[in-house]
Amino acid sequence: MRHPIYFAIILATAVWTVSACKHKPTMREMGILLDTLNVQATASLTDSIPSPHCEVDLEVIVISNKEYAPVNDSLLRSGILSPEYLSLTDKQITPRAAIDSFIRRYEADYKTFYSGIFTDESDPQSASIGYSLRTSIEEGKDSTLCYKAFVSHKQGAITTNYTLCRNIDLPRKRLLQLDDIFVHGYERGLSEAIANQLMKQSANKDLQSLRQSGFFVNSDIYPTPNFILGDKSITFVYVAGEIADRDRGEIQVEVKYSEIKRLLKR
Repeated sequence: MRHPIYFAIILATAVWTVSACKHKPTMREMGILLDTLNVQATASLTDSIPSPHCEVDLEVIVISNKEYAPVNDSLLRSGILSPEYLSLTDKQITPRAAIDSFIRRYEADYKTFYSGIFTDESDPQSASIGYSLRTSIEEGKDSTLCYKAFVSHKQGAITTNYTLCRNIDLPRKRLLQLDDIFVHGYERGLSEAIANQLMKQSANKDLQSLRQSGFFVNSDIYPTPNFILGDKSITFVYVAGEIADRDRGEIQVEVKYSEIKRLLKR
């Protein structure tokens, strides 16, 4: 049994005029308008009661100014919707159409996969899945917005949660990557800064003890592209299990700009 998909668009901000002050304009001063798309959908696998089912619950913030349409498109293709069905085509579509397309494909793939393995003797819960997405926006360094996506995947009794961060350069209307922020060859210096800060956070005196305590055991230290470009610091967000045991949860490493001045482009 299929239930309809409901959309709700909520105006989140008002237009403000640009300030004449000599500083980087804020979101309000640039007249940025935000909409929130609230979407819930459920698709059942069988006609039985109870039936295995998939659930999608999305709360997605988008920028409603027309000139930021490419930014919305880039955001929705940046991994906050998973699986990344939108990457199958380069055609730009509206956020509502993109979300609608995502849900149709998500439900279709669910039915295709689980119809082949689910039997009357199976536990309906074990064949039920869910995908939840909540988003937020906060202002950061030099007229940037940090877009945070809080993602939850459920499969049977197992739920996986993680946070994805994307940074929007408002004046240039694009998503920022590490290469846009740091000078060429920044990787070594930035990795050292991350290691030093992580040692402080975990009370380890050197790199050897850091690894012995369970951080970066199987890889070199690296700056993740999952970061928050704050006003005075950059915070690297490592999802659970990425650089340490999963039971440590999400790990955030905040590095002050004052400590990495030589690596910054601006």
